[in-house]
Amino acid sequence: MPDGGPYRVAIIADAHFHDPTGDFGGVGIELDGERLALRSWRDTETGPRAINESASALVNALHRITAAGITHVILAGDYTDDGQAENTRCLATLLRRYQGDCGLQFYAIPGNHDLFGPHGKHVATRFVTAPGKTALVTSDPHHRPDAILTDALRCHGQPDALMPMAAFGLFRQPHYLHWETPFGTSDAPDARAYDATAADGSVTHRLMDASYLVEPEPGLWLLMIDANVFEPRPGRSDPTRKKAFLDPSEAGWNAVLRVKPFLLPWIADVTARAAALGKTLVTVSHYPVLDPFQDDAGSERVLFGATEIARRTPTADVGQVLFAAGLQWHAGGHLHVNATNRMSVGARSLTDLALPSLVAFPAAFKVLHATPRRVKVETVALDDLPPDPRLTALYCAEGRNALALPFDAFLAAQFRARIRAHRLPRDWPPHLVTMVADMTAADLVEMIGGDARQGIAAAALRGYRMADMITDAYILREAGSLARGWIDPAGLSICRALARDLGDDGIDPASSDAAFFRRFLSVVQVSLNRMDADDTLIDLSTSASGTIGL
Repeated sequence: MPDGGPYRVAIIADAHFHDPTGDFGGVGIELDGERLALRSWRDTETGPRAINESASALVNALHRITAAGITHVILAGDYTDDGQAENTRCLATLLRRYQGDCGLQFYAIPGNHDLFGPHGKHVATRFVTAPGKTALVTSDPHHRPDAILTDALRCHGQPDALMPMAAFGLFRQPHYLHWETPFGTSDAPDARAYDATAADGSVTHRLMDASYLVEPEPGLWLLMIDANVFEPRPGRSDPTRKKAFLDPSEAGWNAVLRVKPFLLPWIADVTARAAALGKTLVTVSHYPVLDPFQDDAGSERVLFGATEIARRTPTADVGQVLFAAGLQWHAGGHLHVNATNRMSVGARSLTDLALPSLVAFPAAFKVLHATPRRVKVETVALDDLPPDPRLTALYCAEGRNALALPFDAFLAAQFRARIRAHRLPRDWPPHLVTMVADMTAADLVEMIGGDARQGIAAAALRGYRMADMITDAYILREAGSLARGWIDPAGLSICRALARDLGDDGIDPASSDAAFFRRFLSVVQVSLNRMDADDTLIDLSTSASGTIGL
């Protein structure tokens, strides 16, 4: 019989914590009498995430969690900026303070940013020393001679990188009711080792797996899966070199199937035991197990090629294997996306909860209200974090031409700027990038030759710039149910009409410019469907409506 519930568990993914008050070789800028290690506005303006604001974002999330009376907090990987030893040390200190003062219990699993292989890697970063001036800081003694050298920037490997975080689930603690790994009940690093072999069989390295199952209170099982894969690169025999391993950020569950197959029977066994014992099972890794964008038509690759998103998306095999193992639901981050996807066969389904980041648009974390039969999902956006006046002053001194913005608005502006500065010129055909600069939605309708004007005034179509529509489309894609507040209602209405009337997920986008936009509008339609779907309940007793069949 079940031990109890529902259990409330907060999940924070991709916190990318950087402590600006940490000691990174003594480098920094004096602000209000305090030396801070900060990244420049140039690095921040169109970056993939906020770094200077990350410590405040994590504290804000932990404050909310504490105020809600939640005690269990999962850190679903990429809990540090880039695995720097000083950031890991400072994060562990912060978590211990919340553990001691507020009674929070943390359970961490590493992501690709938190460690590297068995021996680690060097990290180099530029920190601001004065407005418009930076200094290069590195852990690599062979870097440029003018760089400042410090071990504080070193990203360690396993098991060394895990040791500062050992008390947060990664190693057995006295108060746990149960704790195990895929290899047994020992938490010794040597007892958790496996052989990773290159695809051609030429190289094998001995690595550590950080997966564990913990029961922190009666009836609650947290299955924390280390889906980080450091796959040996063929012909590279020295494991101390970074290039000895393929990029783990593009590996994830696709690589788990071939390099860490020992995880699969363990997952199946844990899932079966949880069901037999009536345990509430929460399964988390850093990486998604289903495509959060629900791109069943393969539009990403046919539109843009092998993009970073395409390379990081799990294949259908992943979901099929985990479904066969009996897994009913999973949560993972990595892609900084707010989404819920499901696949089903008959009355059974597998649900994948894609977790947003704390420091990238849309900034949020999840709270689970879980029982063995259902999981209610609450998405908590960081919408009450005011701007740091010190950072605002620094950015303005470096040439930022913008008013101080709350954190969520700051990230939305950063996201839009990144789409225009990086995603469009990198992924889109160059002639279309030039074309959309002067186009409106009315021009698009005329080009395609369709009629999407039902209920939309011609003036509204003429007033909606294509550049804005494209960035709105990316917001829909990344933010899911959180997108509504960030797109003008008039623009959203136009997106709905154009996607509904002109989108075509079967057309060849290479056949013409009009065909490219029709295929792109089909992606917008999928994003709109995701935004409108109910992603607040995972039903573990029956197959949910709107599932995706195999």
